[in-house]
Amino acid sequence: MATGRRRRVLAGAAACVAMLLFAGCATALKREGRCLASLTPDYLTATTELHHLERSWRAALVRPAATASLQESPGEAYRKLADARTRHQPTLDWYGKVYDRVRTRMSEEDMLSGARMVLLTNAGIIWYPVVRWNVRSVVWDGADPDSEADPVTQFCAERLAHAPLDDEAPTELPPH
Repeated sequence: MATGRRRRVLAGAAACVAMLLFAGCATALKREGRCLASLTPDYLTATTELHHLERSWRAALVRPAATASLQESPGEAYRKLADARTRHQPTLDWYGKVYDRVRTRMSEEDMLSGARMVLLTNAGIIWYPVVRWNVRSVVWDGADPDSEADPVTQFCAERLAHAPLDDEAPTELPPH
């Protein structure tokens, strides 16, 4: 009887530890998802402007000389495109880095959720921290994505510090 009770207590404690570990990963995924969501409008604006300027440049290249006097020259169109590329490159780079981070976190969570389902059904849950550590060390190649020194973590923390939280959104519609 005492052994059965000890097993239940041990399994309950292991489940509590596992839930604390799950919350950390979910919090990081949520934070980086919010960072990606805050970057998306800037990314879409940048890509739209770059596509428009590239189309204008290509059109200026094939435009007959007679109508070119009414429009900008190919050199001028290319200069505008190059300036926009330089201006938007940091946004495009950070969007790519944060997108890759969110995708990797989701892959990690997918792998760990399968392990959790198997381990939660028996006393093997005590091994979950070891499984999580192994998966994490392989997925992140030994790096710590939650470190304060991680560039993506720093970028997202700074970006989200200046972005309004979902909780701060107005709950009522403004009057017409």
